[in-house]
Amino acid sequence: MPVLTPQHTTDAKAVDPDSLGFLIVDMSRLMRGTFEREIEKVRVPVTASEARVLVHMARCGATRQNVLAENLGLAPMSVTGYLDNLERAGFVERAADPIDRRAKIVTLTDAAQELLKRIAVAGQQARAQATAGLTDEQVATFKSVAIAIRKNLETERAAARTESAS
Repeated sequence: MPVLTPQHTTDAKAVDPDSLGFLIVDMSRLMRGTFEREIEKVRVPVTASEARVLVHMARCGATRQNVLAENLGLAPMSVTGYLDNLERAGFVERAADPIDRRAKIVTLTDAAQELLKRIAVAGQQARAQATAGLTDEQVATFKSVAIAIRKNLETERAAARTESAS
């Protein structure tokens, strides 16, 4: 199979396969696949997707189901299925939101804490693979730049929500 190389052009409309957007999407897809393989190796009783839900909850604390779905970039129905499984397994609890009884607040249980330690091992292995051959300085620089980009995008997203709400 022939290898396709990008055409170098001054045309502003040309697609750059190494543009920031493509790089972020490619790294995300590849990192997710690496994490999924590592999750299988540590033999946790949850799927990689359920593990991502648990890790996000550990990062953000108790939250509404719909906010959790939005923050994960997943359809609410998908998150509901993951939470159903995690609740049956005793890793999360759901309760009515005291402010809006129609909404559910999801929290981690004590049982989830031990599982999160095993999931963390998979995450550490995935990060080690992703950063192999890089110096600590390169990793720190990348992380700093990525955090700045995330902040820019979160600021833009909040502004767009404010604008659309008015």
